[in-house]
Amino acid sequence: MHLHSLTLRAIGPFPGEHRIDFAELGASGIFLLEGPTGAGKSTVIDAVVFALYGKVASEAASEDRLRSAYATDDVESFVDIVFETGSGVYRVRRTPEFRRAKKRGTGTTTQQAGVRMWRLATVPEPPRPGADEEPHGELVSARLDEAGAEIQRAVGLDRRQFVQTVVLPQGEFASFLRADPEQRRGLLQKVFGTEVYERVQAQLADLQRTAQKSVSTARAAVTGAVEHFCGAAGLATDTAETLRSADDEAAADLARTHIAQLAAAADDLAARELAANAALVAARADLDAARELESATARRNALRVEQAVLVERAPEVRADVGRLDAARRATVVGPALDGVRAAERALAAAQEARMLARTGVPGRLVDSDVSALEAIRSDVAAATVRLERLRPIGAELPAQERELVDARKDLARDQEERARLAADLAERPAARTALAAQIAELTQVAGELPLHQERVLSAEAVLTAARHVDSTLVELTEARGRRDAAVRTATTAVDTERAVRTARINGIAGEIATGLVNGDPCPVCGSADHPAPAVVTPDHVSSEDVEAAEQVRAAAEETLQVAGAAVHTLTERLEAHRRAAGGVDSAAAAERVAQAREAVDVAQRAATERRAAATLLADHDLETATLTSRAAELAEHVASLDVRLGSLAEQVARRREEIAHEIEAAGSLLEETELPDVLADEGSPANPVAVLEGALRDRARSIDALLEAENDVRAATRSVTDRQAELVRVTTENGFEDVAGARAARLAGDEITELERRIAQHEAAVARVEAGLAEPQVADLAEDVLADVPTARTAVQRAEAETTGLARQHEYASRRAASAAQACTGIERAITAWEAARAQAAPVTRMATLVSGAGSDNTKALSLATFVLVRRFGDVVAAANARLLEMSGGRYELVRSDEREDVRTRRTGLAMKVVDHRTEAARDPRTLSGGETFYVSLCLALGLADVVTAEAGGVELGTLFVDEGFGTLDPETLDAVLGELGKLRAGGRVVGVVSHVEALKQSIAERIEVRQLPSGASTLNVRA
Repeated sequence: MHLHSLTLRAIGPFPGEHRIDFAELGASGIFLLEGPTGAGKSTVIDAVVFALYGKVASEAASEDRLRSAYATDDVESFVDIVFETGSGVYRVRRTPEFRRAKKRGTGTTTQQAGVRMWRLATVPEPPRPGADEEPHGELVSARLDEAGAEIQRAVGLDRRQFVQTVVLPQGEFASFLRADPEQRRGLLQKVFGTEVYERVQAQLADLQRTAQKSVSTARAAVTGAVEHFCGAAGLATDTAETLRSADDEAAADLARTHIAQLAAAADDLAARELAANAALVAARADLDAARELESATARRNALRVEQAVLVERAPEVRADVGRLDAARRATVVGPALDGVRAAERALAAAQEARMLARTGVPGRLVDSDVSALEAIRSDVAAATVRLERLRPIGAELPAQERELVDARKDLARDQEERARLAADLAERPAARTALAAQIAELTQVAGELPLHQERVLSAEAVLTAARHVDSTLVELTEARGRRDAAVRTATTAVDTERAVRTARINGIAGEIATGLVNGDPCPVCGSADHPAPAVVTPDHVSSEDVEAAEQVRAAAEETLQVAGAAVHTLTERLEAHRRAAGGVDSAAAAERVAQAREAVDVAQRAATERRAAATLLADHDLETATLTSRAAELAEHVASLDVRLGSLAEQVARRREEIAHEIEAAGSLLEETELPDVLADEGSPANPVAVLEGALRDRARSIDALLEAENDVRAATRSVTDRQAELVRVTTENGFEDVAGARAARLAGDEITELERRIAQHEAAVARVEAGLAEPQVADLAEDVLADVPTARTAVQRAEAETTGLARQHEYASRRAASAAQACTGIERAITAWEAARAQAAPVTRMATLVSGAGSDNTKALSLATFVLVRRFGDVVAAANARLLEMSGGRYELVRSDEREDVRTRRTGLAMKVVDHRTEAARDPRTLSGGETFYVSLCLALGLADVVTAEAGGVELGTLFVDEGFGTLDPETLDAVLGELGKLRAGGRVVGVVSHVEALKQSIAERIEVRQLPSGASTLNVRA
C-alpha cells in the first residue's frame, strides 16, 4: 500500500488546514517528521490511522484528542487521505464526532462521526486550499460500518496489523520485547488472529464435556429403567437385587421371564371373572321379576283407594255443574248490563265537562242559550278578520321601536368616542419626539460593538498567554528540579565508574597472576619464572563490575540529556508565552477580559433596545394614522345617524295610533277580560295586534267549549234511556226473573274456568281409575299374591361382590403385566442408547485431550493454540535476527526458548533471550540499555511486520512510519539503524521517521516540520 496525500483540518493541535504530499515527500525513499516534544508529530500518525480505521494508532490513546481545542465551533474537523493498493486508487474522508455551532440560534450541538470512500481512476491533482470538491470517481460507501469493511478489504490489513506493519506507534516498540511470555502470547494471538485455535480448543472441550455428560446420562437412564421395571413388576427384594446386579443382557432376559409369569396370572383371573359375571346376570333377572310383581300389587291397591275417594266427591261435582250452567246464561246478559253502566258514566262525564266549560266565562255567556251563544261567536269572528289586516304592522312595530332605542344609544356612544379620540390625537406628537430621541442615543452606543468585540478577542489572547506563562513556569520549576537531580545522579555515576575503573586497573596484576603457569612466559614482563605472583584481593573489581558501572553511568547521562532538553524546551516555551502576554499577569488579563466583555454586553443590549424602540416608533405612527382615520369616520356616521332617527320616530308614532283605534273598537267583545296595555312601553318585544288577536281567539274557544258541552249532555241523556230498555228485554229472554238474579249468577272468567277444570278433572280421574283396574297385569292378580324382593336383592349383592373382586384382581394383574412389558422395553432402549453414547464420545474425547496437550500421544504437552504461536514466534525471531545482527555489529541475536517460565503454567515455547556473542551469554531482554532496547525492539517490530505481511497474503507495504526514541542511540548505532531503514527503502518502501534528534535533521533532507505557535496551537510545513 502506498500513501499519496493526507489533508487534515482542526485535528489535535492543528486548528488550520494542512496537506502532505507523500509522493513528493518520499521521492528519496525516506523522510523525517520532526518538531519539539508535544508539538503534534504523533498526531500526523494518528490522522493516518484514523482516516483508515476510525481510531488512533495507540491502543492507550483516546479518540477525544482528535478534535482540535484551538478550532472555533464553526470549523469542521476532518482527515482526507488518498492511497493506492493492488486493487486501485482510493480516497477516504473521515470526520470525528465533535461539538459544532448550531445552524439556527446560539449554542452548539453534536456533529456525529462520518465517512465517505471513493474509488478513483487515477491519483487526483492537489485540491485548492479550503476547497471541498467531490472527487471524480465512484462513491463506494458513506456508512461507517460498510466503509470500514471496504477499507480493510482494500488495504488487506486490520487496524492491529496495520499498526504493527505500516505504523509503528510511539511507546509500543518495546512492549513485545519486554513482555512476559503470557503477555507476549496475548500480543501474538491478536496480531496473527490465532484466537480461532483457542476457540477450537474451547469448543472441543465443551464437546468432550457434553459427550461425557451424555454417557453418564445414558448410564443413569439404564439404572433408572431397571429400577422402574422393579417397581412396575412388583418384584420382591431378593428378586429385585438379583436383577440390579445382573449385566445388561442378563437383566433383559430376567425381565422378560417375569413378564411371562405376570401374563399367565392375568389370564387365569380373566377366566374366573367371566364365570362370576354369568352368575350375576341370572341373579339380576330374578330380582327384576320380584320387583315387577311387587309393583303390580301396589298399583292395584292404590287404584282401589282412589276409586272410593271419587265416589265420595260425586254430589259436590253435580252442584258445580248447575252453577256453571247459570253462569253461562248470565254471560249473555252481561253486555247489556255493561252498556247501561257505560251510558250512565258518559252522562256524568258530560255534565262535569259542561260545568268546567262554564268556569271563568262571563255570566252573560253562561246564562245564554245555544242560539244566543252562536250570535256572539259570529261577532268575535268578524272582529278577528279585521285584526288580520293590522297583523303585519303590529309585527314590525316592536322591531322598529327597538331600532329607535338602539340608534339613540349608538348616537350617544359615537359622540363620546369622537371626543376621546380628539383628546388622544392632541397628545401623540410629544410622545413621538421622545421615541426618536431614544433611538438616536441607542444607535450611538450600539455602533461601538465591533470595537469592543475586537478588544475582547485581544484581551482573551493575552489572558490565554498569561495562563500558559503560569502553567509553564510551574512545569519549568519541576523540570529544573529533575535536571538538578539528574546532574547529581550523573556526577555520582561518573565518579563511581572512575573509581571502579581505577580499582580494576590496580587489581589487574592479581587477575593476570591467576592465569600464570610455571614455565610459560608472563604476558607483562615475559619471564618464565614467577617467584612472587600478585594475589587477588577480596575486594577485587571484575570486568562485569566495570561494565555495570558503565551502564549505570550511560543511563544517568541519558536521563540528564532528556531532562536538559525538557528544561530547554520549557524555557523557550515560557519566553514565547511571556512575549504573547506582553508583561501582563493572569489576574490583570482576566480583569481586562471582564471589562471588555461588559462593554460588549452593553453595546449588544443597546442594539437590542434600539431595534425595539424603532419598532415602537413605527407602531406609534401607524396607530396615529389609524386614529385620525377613525375620527373622520365617526363624524360622518354621527351626522347620518341623526337624520335616520327623525324619520324612524315619525313612522313609529303613526303606527301606534292606528293600532290603538282598533283596540278601542273591539273592547265590547272582551268584557270581563284583563288585557295588558300593549302600547304603554316603547320598545316592548310583544306584537300589540297579536296580543289582541290572541284574546279574541281565547273568547271564541270558550264559546265553542260551552256549545260542545251542552250538546254532549243532551246526547248522553238519550243514550241512558235506550240502554235501560234493552237490559230488561235481554234478562227476560235468558230465563232470569229480574236483573238482580242475572247479576247474582254472573261469575268472573277465572271462576268459570276453575269450575270447568274441576269438573273435567273429576271425570278424567274416574275414567283413569276404571281403565287401570281393567289392565290384565292388575285384573289377573290373585288376592293373596306375595313378592320376596329382599331375598332376590341379597343374592344379587353377593354375586356383584364376587364379580367386582375378581375384576379388580384381573385389572391389577393386567396393568402390572403391561407396565412391566413397557418397562422392559425401556431397559432395552436405555442399554442401546448407552452403547451409542459411548461410541460417539470416544473420538471426541481423544481429539479434545490431544489439542489440549493432556493426551498421552501429545509428547510435548503443547496445546494446539500454543503450537501455532510457537511456530509464528519462531518466524518472527528469525526475521528480526536478519536485521539485528547488522544493527548490533554481530553482537546480539534473539533466541526462542522452550523453558517453562512459570511453575504455575503448563505453556512453554514463548520465552525469549538475547544472546550476547561477546560473552556468549543469554540475557533477559529487560537488562538491555535504552539504546539497545530501541534497536532490538525495532528489529523485532520490523520482523513482526514482515511475518504479519506474509500472513496477510503478501500485502505490499509501500509506506512505513517509525515513531520511537532515536535519541537513545549513539552515532554509530544510529548510522547502523538508518542503514537498515535504508534497506527497506531499497526494497521499494518509503520510510517516515518521527523524531526530534538533531543528527537525523542533518542526515535526512525531506521532512515535515511541526512547530508550536505562541497560542499553544501548532502548524506544519513540508520540505521536499
